[in-house]
Amino acid sequence: MTPDQSSNIVRRVNVGDIVRRGARRHRAKTAVVMGRARLTYGEFEAETNRIAHGLLAAGLGNGARIGALARNSLEFFTLYFAAAKAGAVFCPSNPALPDADLVHVLRHAEVSAIFVDPERHERFKQIASQVPTLSRIYSIGERSDGQAPANPFSLLSEGQPSTDPETTVGDRDIAIIMYTSGTTSAPKGAMLSHTNVTTGAVHNAFACEFDDHSVATAILPLFHCGQLSISSGTLARGGTVVIFDGFDADALLEAVPKERITWMFALPAMYRALLAHQGLDTTDLSSLGFCLYAMAPMDSSTLREASRRLGARFALTSGQTEAYPPTVVFAPEYQFTKEGAYWGRAMPLVELAIMGDDGSLIEDGSVGEIVYRGPMVMEGYYKDPEATARAFEGGWFHSGDLGRMDRDSLLLFVDRKKDIVKSGGENVSSVKVESCLLGHPAIRTAAIFGVPHPQWNEAVVAAVSLMPGAAASEEDVILFCKQNLAPFEVPKKILFRTELPQTATGKLQKFRLRQEFGGLFLPDEGKRA
Repeated sequence: MTPDQSSNIVRRVNVGDIVRRGARRHRAKTAVVMGRARLTYGEFEAETNRIAHGLLAAGLGNGARIGALARNSLEFFTLYFAAAKAGAVFCPSNPALPDADLVHVLRHAEVSAIFVDPERHERFKQIASQVPTLSRIYSIGERSDGQAPANPFSLLSEGQPSTDPETTVGDRDIAIIMYTSGTTSAPKGAMLSHTNVTTGAVHNAFACEFDDHSVATAILPLFHCGQLSISSGTLARGGTVVIFDGFDADALLEAVPKERITWMFALPAMYRALLAHQGLDTTDLSSLGFCLYAMAPMDSSTLREASRRLGARFALTSGQTEAYPPTVVFAPEYQFTKEGAYWGRAMPLVELAIMGDDGSLIEDGSVGEIVYRGPMVMEGYYKDPEATARAFEGGWFHSGDLGRMDRDSLLLFVDRKKDIVKSGGENVSSVKVESCLLGHPAIRTAAIFGVPHPQWNEAVVAAVSLMPGAAASEEDVILFCKQNLAPFEVPKKILFRTELPQTATGKLQKFRLRQEFGGLFLPDEGKRA
């Protein structure tokens, strides 16, 4: 071993070490649970090592890109840490994306192997035929019908040692290539190093108030940076991760008392579904103490009801793929004392600023672009130096989000740059109008977007879906808005939809709504054009 290799091992930062170091501290303690399956830290460490050795033996270590396109499972979580130990680059994506999008991602990332849901194995054989670098497909997880999966993931571990593999991985080597979530039509591959991802795990342990006794949910997709980072942070702090195959109110309410769940992460719409569930108030929720939300605003009435009925303190965190989450936390002590779309205070290793259009930093509380520095910021976009240069212009990472700082140094989110509606000479924050709409008792989800208008330049339009069994008219919703918003913020049109277009993690895809309703206020000849 060379001196450089030796010093790298001594100082190393590797995502897989979260498991190894956890096993040294809590070997006999339960680390991961899914259904009837559970692994102690020692067992989880041994299995990640066996899979890591299997990946190396198959030529899938040392910088090889491996695609993970599967729903939540114990195996998915194992693969993530095993890939890091083997020095492979983990490339997770949403398996529900259209075939053309998945082909683009897999070709662009130049993956060598993919790990897929057993039921999707045949579909992915067709996709794999369009990816020149892809030579192997493994099934990950179990089939719902009980049949044996094709080429199961477990074959990799057969006959492999349970000791940690001796691989040399640098702290700035790439651990993950994660493609942007698809709220635009051109996803880019964010290259995330072991330092980036480990920083996110440590920040989550801090922001989420984890301790050795935490039992935390993994409900959102593990292929998304938010849930993956939170679950890594749970293990980094010595807690237990309870994995769910998506959100199911019945399964969740059964698991809370059974597993003594102390901590939960869910989207606002999921909390609203729990509040509407008839079994909520008869479930023993005494273990639950902390609830996190993200991705969308939570109206104050829902937040107060959820805090009271769940008996938990609530917080919000935010981040993005390129600035590995979380970057900011809106802590429980501010939830009922600060009104507005707060994102909160920067994490300890995050430097946050507001930048004006001229590149200067804004110190007076005015609105500008949110920019970041710190070890959580990605290494760059894969195969896209021009986009990387734009993102890092001026020595900061440019988020594309608009915000301002309040007098207590807490960040207020204003809007995505592209989602600001410019109507009649006024800038309308879609976030503010959406927060108002979510306060209407009949509305479940809401999206505000702008469309061309001959008089106002852009018109504010709302697309909403209603609570199950609820009813509301356009006139009723507009009157509600008039009572709570400035005249220029009130939507000119309310569109009722059964569901709103979203990514797998609940981010609204407003570009699809703009495409569909772009001609809403145009003359007939404009609509035909």
